[in-house]
Amino acid sequence: MHSIPFYPDSVPLTLEHGDLLQPYLLKWRHGVSELSMASLYPFTKKRNYTVSRYENTQGESHFLFIGQQTQNEVMEDYAFLPGGYPGPYMVEKLFSHIAEINTISEQSAPIWKAEIEANHPKLIIGEDRDNADYLYERKSLVDLVGQSLHKKLAHVLHFVEDHPDRVLIPAELANPHDMVQVLDGWAKGRDVIEDYNATLLAIEQLRNLNLKGAVLYAGNTPVAFTLGEYDGCTRFIIHIEKAIPDVRGVYQYINRAFAASLPDSVKTVNREQDLGIPGLRQAKLTYKPASFGMKYRIRAQA
Repeated sequence: MHSIPFYPDSVPLTLEHGDLLQPYLLKWRHGVSELSMASLYPFTKKRNYTVSRYENTQGESHFLFIGQQTQNEVMEDYAFLPGGYPGPYMVEKLFSHIAEINTISEQSAPIWKAEIEANHPKLIIGEDRDNADYLYERKSLVDLVGQSLHKKLAHVLHFVEDHPDRVLIPAELANPHDMVQVLDGWAKGRDVIEDYNATLLAIEQLRNLNLKGAVLYAGNTPVAFTLGEYDGCTRFIIHIEKAIPDVRGVYQYINRAFAASLPDSVKTVNREQDLGIPGLRQAKLTYKPASFGMKYRIRAQA
């Protein structure tokens, strides 16, 4: 097992950290889609994730993660601390090197807010709408009832009509090369190299990351796949969904079919955030989310 040093020292996030970090991340997840090795590890090259230890003011040992993001066309470092507010000294120390603390859950936000207002007058905490998770009732994704979802159902029926020989196979039983074939078709002609590489890494490490999902075939041809993980027994998080773009109704079909394949114990499907991308936001809103898993971030006051 790779050792993790105390902050400000750090090490790059690797798959070998999973045995140590995954139980910790799940303990402090509070519904946040990012807090899992299945979400973090595939994007470690894009985000340059590092991990460190620290002790909070109660003397408890925790982990903090630092990554990189582009804000207003400028690359900056940010941190997230799943274990909650670490104490005034650590926050001030972090903000001497980073621009933002984010990925704060709704459950943790009130404590962070109180501590920031009491101890850090130069910082401000606010909602991070672009990274809010979209939460859907599984039954709604399956039934597609109502005028607002009628177009989705029509697309599903088009796919059914066009592909009477369709079949949905659990991802762990499918040939990984079939998912790569879909990924190649999805990426063709698009500038998506970072997303492509992250998805390819997730496929390669599917079992090590405990990813579940399904591959959709039209006849013998793979046309879509979806990958995610359980968040407890009542919620499933969709981390990846890719399809061949010119197959009519394929996205709507795999969305519905995979939701229908989940156990009855799953009541909610978390389809992650829209990243502030207008087209993605519109697409997610058209499925009528039941609620949002809001997240919060802290930055210096303007």
